[in-house]
Amino acid sequence: MLRDLIRDRALVRPEIPVILAPGYGALDYGSLEAVVDRVGAALARFGIEPADRIALVCSNGPQAATAFLGIAAHSACAPLNPGYQAAEFEFYLTDLHARALVVEAGLDSAARPVAAALNIPVFELTARPSSLAGDIDLSGPGLATSGQPLLPRPEEVALLLHTSGTTSRPKLVPLTQANLTASARHIAESLALTSDDRCLNVMPLFHVHGLEAALLATIASGGSVVCCPGFVAPKFFDWVAEFAPTWYTAVPTIHQSVLARSKQQNSPGTRLRFIRSCSSALAPSLMEEMEAVFRVPVIEAYGMTEAAHQMTSNPLPPGKRKPGSVGLAAGPEVAIMDDSGCLLPPGAAGEIVIRGANVTPGYVGNSGANAAAYKDGRFRTGDQGYIDADGYLFLSGRLKEIINRGGEKIAPRELDETLLTHPAVSQAVAFSVPHSTLGETVAAAVVLRPGCRAEERDLREFVAGRLALFKVPEKILFLDEIPKGATGKIQRIGLAARLGVGEIRPMASSGAAFVAPRSRMEKQIAAIVADTLGVSRVGMTDSVFDLEADSLLVAMLLARIRESEGTEISFLQLAEEPTVAGLCRLAATRPAQVHDKLRVVVRPGNGGPALFCVPGSTGNVAVFFQLARRLGQGQAVTAFRLPSWDSGYRIEELAAHYVADMMEALPEGPYHLAGFCTGGFVAYEMARQIREKGGEVGVLALFDCYNHAWTAGRSRFRRLACRIDLFRRRFRYQRRNIAKRGVSGAIRYLRPKFAALLETTRNRSVERTYRLIAGAGLKSHDPRLAIRLAASRYVPQVWAGRLHLFRVDEPHVDAYPHSEMGWTGLAEGGIEVHDITGNHMTIFSEPQVQVVAEGLLELLSRTPVESLRTGAT
Repeated sequence: MLRDLIRDRALVRPEIPVILAPGYGALDYGSLEAVVDRVGAALARFGIEPADRIALVCSNGPQAATAFLGIAAHSACAPLNPGYQAAEFEFYLTDLHARALVVEAGLDSAARPVAAALNIPVFELTARPSSLAGDIDLSGPGLATSGQPLLPRPEEVALLLHTSGTTSRPKLVPLTQANLTASARHIAESLALTSDDRCLNVMPLFHVHGLEAALLATIASGGSVVCCPGFVAPKFFDWVAEFAPTWYTAVPTIHQSVLARSKQQNSPGTRLRFIRSCSSALAPSLMEEMEAVFRVPVIEAYGMTEAAHQMTSNPLPPGKRKPGSVGLAAGPEVAIMDDSGCLLPPGAAGEIVIRGANVTPGYVGNSGANAAAYKDGRFRTGDQGYIDADGYLFLSGRLKEIINRGGEKIAPRELDETLLTHPAVSQAVAFSVPHSTLGETVAAAVVLRPGCRAEERDLREFVAGRLALFKVPEKILFLDEIPKGATGKIQRIGLAARLGVGEIRPMASSGAAFVAPRSRMEKQIAAIVADTLGVSRVGMTDSVFDLEADSLLVAMLLARIRESEGTEISFLQLAEEPTVAGLCRLAATRPAQVHDKLRVVVRPGNGGPALFCVPGSTGNVAVFFQLARRLGQGQAVTAFRLPSWDSGYRIEELAAHYVADMMEALPEGPYHLAGFCTGGFVAYEMARQIREKGGEVGVLALFDCYNHAWTAGRSRFRRLACRIDLFRRRFRYQRRNIAKRGVSGAIRYLRPKFAALLETTRNRSVERTYRLIAGAGLKSHDPRLAIRLAASRYVPQVWAGRLHLFRVDEPHVDAYPHSEMGWTGLAEGGIEVHDITGNHMTIFSEPQVQVVAEGLLELLSRTPVESLRTGAT
């Protein structure tokens, strides 16, 4: 059936593009059919049959799309979140009774060792050299030389997804070939999709929303879909401009972020025909604002996994859309049922029930859940609502205890059991609390064992080390007794109101109780912090970095404190005492204290290997606090400061100094290393020296660090070509600013740039500049110049591992326009470039720092952390 859906489109117009993605060529329907057949043949050679269950772990993008299609067209596919930890993979693979596991090549997922322990064969998913989006091969252990794929029947399972329930064991939802194809056609029909439509998919392809609404509905209509690597806010409008989609579908949280980004665009003009919202309630005010900005209708739909996603949808114009309603039945038959099982008339509130071709036949191996979920052939959704006289469905409440955090469904019982494994916790209950942007989020109430102590931050980091980050409670209450109902059972629903927990707003705090300032200095500094960072109030225990302070705001803050209190506080001092109380202590000390500590603990983490960061020539470790916040509570981050060496620096000596200090604190690896600007050379050299000492290096990441030695020995013509290309890139990046200056202003602006372009006789201009400065006797007085001089002299040797380069898209004056930033040929394990919007000065500011953090988290997740201790001591 899925195979037929693809084949029918390939027979009619095989040349039409179907799968697109950033950085890839378009895959057409004819090629997609070949990919699906190739995957099916590989599975058949291993003996896979239609009834077998295949788990899929793949990062979001075109490979995940075609891998799912290839597997689901021939057997039962179970896509899993690549962010799961080992315990979660163990549960899901065991509960699935997986016949095999398919993992993306190069993805160092925790699923691999878990599958090995469970004796589950592992297939490798690799990209073919064609550079087409989703053009993949599948290879497995001991493939036979023969075997023809068997096509499944309509009633056989194509997709398996776990849906979180109120018990400790999530329910396994099977969706058949007929379910998926019916739902895909329902969605395509309700949205009037045609072969001219193009969907921009930013939803995960391990959720039914992305798989069904974006991918399969597109194929059912004969259109095309852009498979992005998830939602990356700074890249969204770049993708819109590049691919010209006619629609996109997402959860309200993503819509809020897109709307915020649109206000930063000069003109967010698009080819969008409509915008779709599903998987979480859409606020009418958000819907109205989006329609005003994008000038297209926003279509809200209502779906769930058991219905193969869509159940109702608001119609496109000229149909009537009712704000607050999730629309008309759009696939299955929708009705309202009372407690006795009788169907209710329009306007009467009750439980929403459905039946139709897209509804699951029943949970796998769970007769109790099936008995409760079906009544007279209708599936009980567990949601409460009513249908008005026009047939529009309105949701009025949630009957189930699932926590819907911005579209992510969380089972509270899973959090209970995780918290109960903490040695200090005797009772625990997780529950939903309102959230200003996510709709709802997670909180928990705990009772500690007699004589035991634990802080909120301790328990949050404990959970973060065992579950996915979106499941970590945003608030934990410590109680003497957890409230119970009349029958003695814990009642989660309404628990937030009974405990007095109000709406949570996305302003981070230090996690400690509010302590009001008392003395004149405390009140003055707290007022300065609050005014500079734009928050309503600040307590003595609040950290300036937890209050969203980037490096520019920190500099402004310290300048204002200097003016007010007459005390110079350095970035390094603030990094070690970032609370308001710490600032008061530092302000009371005249002159500023001298710190000899080499390492600064940015975030202690939860016991895994730390990320060791080397700052640029300014020695500003404060920039890494913003990065650490985005990496999450579980990741330890430590930064090095520049030592006070009067004799100047050599990159090799500085790296050896850091390595000795680091290995003394952490004798065993792997060591994750990152360096910004000139600090990138130090991190690179540290990695080489660690490997020479027999140590293991995990991630090596350089942030906007150009290897200027790449130009040494190049011909004058080659250097001129580099300069021309750099000039062209800078002109393109600044063309709007240049246009605003007028003709005479543009000439004045461009004249010195063009003069620099003609200076092609310099072999290594950066080194020459710093040599002249150092020759003037400034080297020993300014460590910034000394480290830059050392970087200009440093000639990197070959590194035996893989190198990750985070490169901004605005070139700076001394950055030669090299696609791999001058590091080509120096990393035996290959080079991976991560493009970041912005410039050299904004890489650790919002929103760029979020993109950097997401990229780092993905890299860090590839390295196993068993039996390792944190290096942030």
